Amino acid sequence: MRSRSLAAIVLLLGTVLTVGVRAHPHVWIDSSATFRFDASGQVRAVTLIWRFDDLYSAFAIQGADGNRDGVTTPEELTELGSINVEYLKQWNYFTSILADGVQVAVGTVDSFSNVNDDGILTFSFTLPLVTPVDPRQQLLRMSSVDPSYYIAFQNDAERPAVATGDMPPECKVATYGPEETPKTVSDSLAMSLAADQNWASSFAPKVAIECTD
Repeated sequence: MRSRSLAAIVLLLGTVLTVGVRAHPHVWIDSSATFRFDASGQVRAVTLIWRFDDLYSAFAIQGADGNRDGVTTPEELTELGSINVEYLKQWNYFTSILADGVQVAVGTVDSFSNVNDDGILTFSFTLPLVTPVDPRQQLLRMSSVDPSYYIAFQNDAERPAVATGDMPPECKVATYGPEETPKTVSDSLAMSLAADQNWASSFAPKVAIECTD
């Protein structure tokens, strides 16, 4: 059985995987974000930083060794990161950005990195917003969600979300845990519920820009 998430992992590794019916999730990501403000106090882009769990990191780094010489170079990781970015575009980069509950359109990622950070695969990319959002006028909320729950996202406790640029002084970055945190979810149940974005989103941590009046 292959999920959409598994396809992304296949592309990232350049490897074919076969996954049986087991408990979800299979991959864990510590996620952080940088909200990029312009001079007018609007958010124009968000940079996501995903740090994969140590077991998956070891597997992915080894799998990225394209010429099988026993050494995974930065160039090999960058090449496979590029493939992964192209794949994730189909799924809106597993990222939901809402302004007052309405989906914010994002442009194509053209800035990313995929590196080995002391044994931890760290993938980062910048999502440009098609239309900038003024958080003083609209509540801006973001979450990273894999609808199949093959990948579980959590806020990176050691690297909290931040803002850069001219964030208005009355605004702040706020993080929230998931509404629900299931221990296991069977593949069959996950597949039957994968089309329900609200179901998947309930397991995802949230990051928001909140401003006082």
